Amino acid sequence: MAATAVGTAGGRVGGARLTALEWWLYDGSLRSRPATAPSATIVVVMRDTASEARLGSGEWDRAMLARLIGGLARGGAAAIGVDVRLDLPSAPGRGGAASDALLGQATALAETVVYPMPPGERSVPGWAQPARGIGHVLAPADPDGVVRSVPLLVQVGDAAVPAFGLALATTLLNVPRDALALEGRHTVVVRRSSAPPIRIPVDGRGRALVTYRAGEVTRAFRLVSAADVWAAVDGGQADAVQGLVDDKVVLVLAEPAREERRTPVGVMADVVIHAHLLDTVLSASAPRQIPFAWTVVGTLALAGLCAGLALAPRWWIGLAGVFVLVVAYGASLVVALRMGVVLPVVTPASAIVLATVVALVWNQLASGRHIDRLETEMARVQTELRSAGEVLVRQESAVESLEEDLEAARAAVARSTGAERDVVRAAEALRQELAQARSQEEQTRRRLQSLESELRGLRAVDAPLLALPDAERERLRLACQPMEIVTRDPAVLAAFRDLEKAARASLPILLTGEPGTGKELFARAVHRLSPRAGRPFVAVNMAAVAPELFESELFGHVRGSFTGAVGDRKGYFEQADGGTIFLDEIGDLRVEHQSKLLRVLQEHTFYRVGATRPTIVDVRVVAATNRDLERGIAEGWFREDLYFRLKGLLLRLPPLRERAADIPLLAAQLVATAAAESGRREPALSAEALRALQRHPWGGNVRELQNCLRQAVVLAEGPTLTEADLRLPPPGARRAGSEPVPDVDGDGAVLACLREHRFDMQAVADALGWDRSTVTQRLKGLSFRALVEAGGDRALAARQVAGDPGLARTVELKLREYHEHLLRSVQGFESADAAVAGCRRRFKNLPERHFRSLEILVRQHFDRRATSGPA
Repeated sequence: MAATAVGTAGGRVGGARLTALEWWLYDGSLRSRPATAPSATIVVVMRDTASEARLGSGEWDRAMLARLIGGLARGGAAAIGVDVRLDLPSAPGRGGAASDALLGQATALAETVVYPMPPGERSVPGWAQPARGIGHVLAPADPDGVVRSVPLLVQVGDAAVPAFGLALATTLLNVPRDALALEGRHTVVVRRSSAPPIRIPVDGRGRALVTYRAGEVTRAFRLVSAADVWAAVDGGQADAVQGLVDDKVVLVLAEPAREERRTPVGVMADVVIHAHLLDTVLSASAPRQIPFAWTVVGTLALAGLCAGLALAPRWWIGLAGVFVLVVAYGASLVVALRMGVVLPVVTPASAIVLATVVALVWNQLASGRHIDRLETEMARVQTELRSAGEVLVRQESAVESLEEDLEAARAAVARSTGAERDVVRAAEALRQELAQARSQEEQTRRRLQSLESELRGLRAVDAPLLALPDAERERLRLACQPMEIVTRDPAVLAAFRDLEKAARASLPILLTGEPGTGKELFARAVHRLSPRAGRPFVAVNMAAVAPELFESELFGHVRGSFTGAVGDRKGYFEQADGGTIFLDEIGDLRVEHQSKLLRVLQEHTFYRVGATRPTIVDVRVVAATNRDLERGIAEGWFREDLYFRLKGLLLRLPPLRERAADIPLLAAQLVATAAAESGRREPALSAEALRALQRHPWGGNVRELQNCLRQAVVLAEGPTLTEADLRLPPPGARRAGSEPVPDVDGDGAVLACLREHRFDMQAVADALGWDRSTVTQRLKGLSFRALVEAGGDRALAARQVAGDPGLARTVELKLREYHEHLLRSVQGFESADAAVAGCRRRFKNLPERHFRSLEILVRQHFDRRATSGPA
């Protein structure tokens, strides 16, 4: 057993470092309590590295232990505990029966030796029967796996065996076995003839709580190497031995380290736990546990109080109250322990958490029902308001008609004096009707004002109740952070909430949105929140998979299935078995490959290329695209059955221009990341720069924002990023200069922007903030790659690039122009190698990754020319 199993150094006990709470509970509380019984130093003779080097690394010779016990007894040790296996005789190579006999003689002569009885052992070997005491070393753990108490007595056959620590204590105090008595139901008394008795509190199972000393442990334990003690005994240094062990308890750890158990202050062996029990008995420092009934009553009271606090009108007030209550209960734990009483921790803590969560959920549900009622009432008032407005319009029209009639009547009076009396009566009747109409109009206006006032009141009442949805949004925002999703946008948070729910099932998920909106982050969040988080996550860019290698890449191949297949290879689906596969740019998948993918999604089986047996996989599928798949179904370039197989849950991620409130959050994080990458001090973002970021359209979404801020951090000279440091083009302007722009958005993003603007090169350049020549080079590279994949078929290549049949003709004209220009550029070269070298100089602004496609086209042209002869 290592020396740290009992000792302490630098705040370590039992081989583990103490937390702040354990320090207070097991150290500070004990220093404030005076001991009611005399304490004694416990000398622990350790089996350390030096001892094993001198005395052997295995089982020690019991003849040597006999001499060691004799030397300790002559040195005046009051009690000697020896950790020796009673259930195993001495090995023949270690002295055998002769060594056991010598150990028995030393035990009989010392008269103060106590041996531990192994669990399950019911007999004592003959050589150990002269011992002063035999003690059990049982140390049962609580339900949480931590040993806090030890049974003082265990019934073995017809005899009651005391705990090893208690047996050592009675030997030290020189009291007989019958001096142990049970006082009441919860106290064991050790009676002494010339001193006050020692009372040890026990629970209903006869267990006593063990006080694990921390800060003052060296006052109770003194650690000595077995090699040093043996050297003193073997060398006849009686004075040194006597000065070390005179009138003390000596615990000899003679056996190699066996099973260890968790305690509140670290991991310890059973014998060491009983050494702490010995110190607890001698110092009379064992605390008491409160009765179970008090625990139940106190737990119910705490739960009720927490529930009442959590139901407060404002959620933050309730949580603050619960926090204060938890702190107060924690302080009461310390105070109670200083008074010698142990209060429960796990049960009240569980009750507090459960009551708080139930109360908050109940409050949320009640508030939701209240909001539903308010919304219903608001809808009713708005309906009445619209009806009243219509009535008011009709009544205003009626008043205007009556006024016109009155004017007409007055004119008739002026023209016809003979019918004056009739006209007067008619005018009077009209005036009465007019007064009545005006009265009705006034009543309607008052009703309209009353309804408007009621509507404003309902809105005012509804305003504070919307704080609970805000709290839910805050929870979702915090939940997004570990997934590297930075947002406050309600649409993104709502999508993440649906993702949280769907992640626990195996439902397929389809993510749509423009490039750079975070589709892969959401796909990884699905994997991390699912039960498959411990299994592989495989991301596949479907647009980057060569058509001729589709089956080999996705499903794998066997050795010899085709030229170059020198060994078996697992495809992406087999690599993701048990986990999640992310199929990015699924909209770019060819129609002939869609049926093969659909079969795998339906049956979860496939054949490797060249294999005769199917492979079965269990894979969660998450797909993503920036194309309109429903439009693709209508136009025939995407299968409807595959779409509905992928669309278990459809999540749309809005572009950055629709979530301007997220730009400050993203900017702060991206600036910090860029500063860390460049090794510079993180600059501050000025208000004018932030406004400029919020005004910019960000056609490339977060990727474009990241590139902008990364460039600004590297090139800025001051401690603050200004609007000039961002180098954003004015709205509608294109970037000056002809140098190539770094490829920060990828071909997929550029192609999506081209399709969005119907291949209007100037509009695409304005949207991306590039010059037009850069956009042309990107489209030229995409066209060359499509030509290679289509085997030189310009119409097929144009359809692949266009994505929309309505745009295929436009793309085909551009593609033909680019291809013919390439062929004209290589007419003067004699060999393909020279032509490729010349193209590298001529097309120097073409992205490097597309030169491979250009080289293939050039070499195909020279092969055809060689076959057909010079043109």
